[in-house]
Amino acid sequence: MGKCRALTLNLKSRETKPILDNMYQYHIFPMLFIFVLISFAALFDDMSFKLFGGKKRRKALVLGCANLITAIVVEDFAWFVNRWLVPLKEDPKAGQLMQHTDRKSMQLGAIDIGSFVIPNWYLVGIALAAIAYCIAFRKHNIIIN
Repeated sequence: MGKCRALTLNLKSRETKPILDNMYQYHIFPMLFIFVLISFAALFDDMSFKLFGGKKRRKALVLGCANLITAIVVEDFAWFVNRWLVPLKEDPKAGQLMQHTDRKSMQLGAIDIGSFVIPNWYLVGIALAAIAYCIAFRKHNIIIN
């Protein structure tokens, strides 16, 4: 009595393996779900209450796309900043920002900055979001039905 022994179970967890390409369960639900709800809130609001006409609704759709792209880029970058600032002992890349060997930087390539890389898909995403924001906010103070 009074003795404890460690009990180890060899259980496999779905959370340890990506379920779609390099996406884990928390990427699909709830993160992507929340990103879509927040990004397209203006469009959902307009569709529910019919506040504006078709042109404004299309601008709300473009704004939602820009918000979604921005959210995905920021979330991905935040993960690597977290790995850099708050490293785990078990992580072989602990204390490093994104590297060429990270899957996200191998898909479309990356620009080497020295101690880290910037994935080309970040640049593509930022450019697409910037264009979408320009379209969404062009003549934004004019109400057209």
